[in-house]
Amino acid sequence: MVLDVIRRNTKEIEMNFIRKRIQDILDLKKERHFVPGFILGSYGIVMMATLMAYWTFLLLGKIENPFFDGLMPVGALFMPAYVAVITIIAGKEIIWCHMMIFKQLDNLTKWLINKYSIKYYKKHKKDPPILDIMSKIQYKLFGKFTKMTPRGRKKMMVSAISVWVAWVVLGRTDAVDVIVSEVEKQFVDAQQWIVLVFF
Repeated sequence: MVLDVIRRNTKEIEMNFIRKRIQDILDLKKERHFVPGFILGSYGIVMMATLMAYWTFLLLGKIENPFFDGLMPVGALFMPAYVAVITIIAGKEIIWCHMMIFKQLDNLTKWLINKYSIKYYKKHKKDPPILDIMSKIQYKLFGKFTKMTPRGRKKMMVSAISVWVAWVVLGRTDAVDVIVSEVEKQFVDAQQWIVLVFF
């Protein structure tokens, strides 16, 4: 009885920790550079998970143990598992670091444009033509996006990020092949039972 209560409390604490870490990542949405920071941070997480999966294979390949040998067929699932673990443990910090990189790049770009504009204005007494060219290019690239409603913009960003994350995680692993082969194996086993039942 007491052990059940302790186990239940431990599970609740673990789930609260995971929820809190995910909520911390979602709270970063209020920042200006969240989307590029999230995309680049996610890619960093995937690269770290790929390296960890590779190192795991190297380590398990050197250990002669039947348990570890049994893990090798499902080795394609190591990388998505590492992505989940890294995201929960250090995802907020990784994404925040990448957001700050974009913030610094933004500040540096603003500083350079302002410095150039002031020099050009002092010399020619008019705005530099490069600013008009840059604004026209910006409008051509992002004009349709800025005309969208906030709800449509949010749907587009969420779907684009979701597709990108799925593509990166599934593209870096053979997880789809492992899942399909397991489903196929279960289907073959079920088919044998159906044949036995009918005959």
